[in-house]
Amino acid sequence: MQWNKNKTLLSAVFAGIILSAALAENAIAQIPIRTRPSTAPGTIKRPRLEPCWEVAGVSKSAIQQRRAVAQQAHQQVEAVCANSSLSAQQKRQEIQRIHQQERQQIEAIITPAQQAAIRSCQEGRNGGHTGGGHVGGGHGGPCGEMSVPRNSVPPRSSNPQDDESPPNGTAQPD
Repeated sequence: MQWNKNKTLLSAVFAGIILSAALAENAIAQIPIRTRPSTAPGTIKRPRLEPCWEVAGVSKSAIQQRRAVAQQAHQQVEAVCANSSLSAQQKRQEIQRIHQQERQQIEAIITPAQQAAIRSCQEGRNGGHTGGGHVGGGHGGPCGEMSVPRNSVPPRSSNPQDDESPPNGTAQPD
């Protein structure tokens, strides 16, 4: 008889342990575990990578200075494009001068080696693409006109009067 009581008691203890484990597992499964906030359902956030400029050893202030130089150059290009007193050729020359000046100013802030390190880091992260591309294939000039490829030579006309037109095919104002 004693054996039956012990068997019943042992079965009850064993059932209680199993029931406790099942309840605990169920309770844990109902608690939502969020490691980081999600911006949209179904999105997976990757850990934040160190910026490429930081990997290249460039200071944040140098990057801010570079952005200021680039913004100033952009504004200068916009002003040249808006200047109706300049011919298309004069605009191209002035824009080239602005970009050359911009490159010199940036090289005084960030060395060419650091710039190469930034590009290399960006290419590694973007599958060989550094960005900066333009929608539509990038065939427009800086002022929105269709640009002529630098290595193309327009066909020469047998009419000498046609040779006076600029190489991009637009007529010069008289």
